Amino acid sequence: MASVNLTKNLDHLFISKVRIKVIKYFIFSPDIPIHLRGLVREIQEEINAVRRELTRLCDIDFIRTEVRGNRRYFVLNRDYVFINELLSIFHKSFGLGGLILKNLHNLGEIDYALLTGSIINFLPPNPNLIDLVLIGQIDVSALSEIITESEKRLGREINYTIMKPSEFILKKKRRDSFIMNLLTANKIMLKGDITEFAS
Repeated sequence: MASVNLTKNLDHLFISKVRIKVIKYFIFSPDIPIHLRGLVREIQEEINAVRRELTRLCDIDFIRTEVRGNRRYFVLNRDYVFINELLSIFHKSFGLGGLILKNLHNLGEIDYALLTGSIINFLPPNPNLIDLVLIGQIDVSALSEIITESEKRLGREINYTIMKPSEFILKKKRRDSFIMNLLTANKIMLKGDITEFAS
């Protein structure tokens, strides 16, 4: 797979870098209402540009507003019609997914790489949920570095599992409960064909 500048892709798709920053904030902080000046501080952009993007994103119902005292707060609308598509785009461009894709060439021979669990499902961190699944011949040392960096960025532990392709095939044939749940769970495929994965 050729190296691709995924952030540059977003620049071209979304035109406005401020809009990308605003959407990124709400995707990765879905439960944290924020007011205009707070968001300006978070993304370090000019207030009028941020206000403009908030207005546009409210107009399409990507974010919702609530008034507290004399302040207007903004929060992600989880029911937004394109929320799953945006989750996929932004998780592939930033955060753990972005780091995995950026470092695929260092991670060994990967058949499938996918994000799942609390990391993409608006859930609090849960030690019983797997966030990342890698199937292939994985360089564990290189992966460990990526996980450590992601945990620092996200401020939370990342639960992951690694399987060899033969183990995955065997467990799928045996209808292993973890694999069956994985096949039906909400997920973001970073590498590999989703149809082949599920067949």
